Amino acid sequence: MNLSFSLMMITFLLSIIHFLYGYFEAIRISNEEELVNGWSMIFSFPLGFVFAYFASVFHQQVLPH
Repeated sequence: MNLSFSLMMITFLLSIIHFLYGYFEAIRISNEEELVNGWSMIFSFPLGFVFAYFASVFHQQVLPH
């Protein structure tokens, strides 16, 4: 395994983790009745997209040319 493949897998897993964390935070926030702090959800979705982009970039490096 080369470095690009390892980085691709790490960023892919981080992307999934951030999307799932944001999803469950959104569910938790939607059940609250008082004032909520949604910063964890606000930051987790963009981070999920950033890590998905990095996974895509590393995937292009892994593909045979």
